[in-house]
Amino acid sequence: MKKMMELVLFICSLLALFISLRIFWNMGIYVDEYGTTPSIVYGGSFWNAMAWLRLGLLMVITVISGVKLLRK
Repeated sequence: MKKMMELVLFICSLLALFISLRIFWNMGIYVDEYGTTPSIVYGGSFWNAMAWLRLGLLMVITVISGVKLLRK
């Protein structure tokens, strides 16, 4: 049962990471096509940094849950 919960956590974190990466990619395309900046799209430098932080934390959670799943 514990192994199944670890698998579900890994799949959920991986799915969240892919969704966030796709949204970030689409924002980059928008910024490129309309000649704006990510800070304008996100509403300021703080929120742009928070978007990067979200991607980083999701990547860390995915890696940690994957290592924990494969270690046992």
